[in-house]
Amino acid sequence: MIHYVANNNIDYEKWDKCIIGSVNNTFYAKSWYLDLVCEQWDALVLNDFEAVMPLPKRKKWGIKYIYQPFMCQQLGLFHKHERYCVDEFILAIPKEILHFNFNLNTHNSSTISVLKSNVNYLLPLDKDIKELRANYSKSHLKNLRRANKNNLSIATVPDSAEQFSKNKRLLASSFMNAKQFDLELKIINTSLKLGKGEIFSVKGGIGNCCSVFVINDNKRLYLLSSYSNEEGKQKSAYFFLLDYIFSLEKFRGFVFDFEGSNLEGIAQRNKGFGARPTTYFTIYQSLWGSFLKLIGITK
Repeated sequence: MIHYVANNNIDYEKWDKCIIGSVNNTFYAKSWYLDLVCEQWDALVLNDFEAVMPLPKRKKWGIKYIYQPFMCQQLGLFHKHERYCVDEFILAIPKEILHFNFNLNTHNSSTISVLKSNVNYLLPLDKDIKELRANYSKSHLKNLRRANKNNLSIATVPDSAEQFSKNKRLLASSFMNAKQFDLELKIINTSLKLGKGEIFSVKGGIGNCCSVFVINDNKRLYLLSSYSNEEGKQKSAYFFLLDYIFSLEKFRGFVFDFEGSNLEGIAQRNKGFGARPTTYFTIYQSLWGSFLKLIGITK
């Protein structure tokens, strides 16, 4: 039976054990990360934590709704099956939740409430760097040659969390607000403290000119955030830095997760490294649909 469980009644030990044992195990759904990115989260739980679906929740004007948290690409249902239709879980969302708009994960399917499909790119790091480069696009190889011609080097002292955040705020203020920058810094600091995160940087003329922040979980590297300043862009530092990360022996056998994207330019850049597309769905129910469900006109 599927139960709705409020956060204060969730057994975090059983929760994380379920996530770790799931075919779609990911840090997005682990309790430490949900506590960071969600204002509040409850859950749908099958029997004694055989499968779970986190429900990030907000309330506005007295209306409860489920949303997709910032810096959390995929949630949905976590289970032991290769593919799982989540319809019964969607129908189990309490009627008093009058709106939802959130992402499932790549191992979920649904026949109801699907708003759109999204694309993510993955690159298996199962070959040595020479073989990986054989799948780079001509444009990416050109960028790599430009980077090498500029004698770029990996910074022996990568950005601290605070320096990364400071540089990102200077360069990406039109894409993120102050609250999102604060949350990103909190995620970086917590991940580093837990030994889950790592920052890599490229040395510039003054300070570092490019950095990426990745989370390492379940033999997958997630590209959570990055920046390149003007020097970094001119010298193709981003391509140089990712190529370096792909070459590291400690990550052989991992999968590099680019975290997107539906945006054509970013998708092409990710694809240019030889990454393969995967699909996940966004599900949606409007206030009107919930009202009809509440009064029994629709199921």
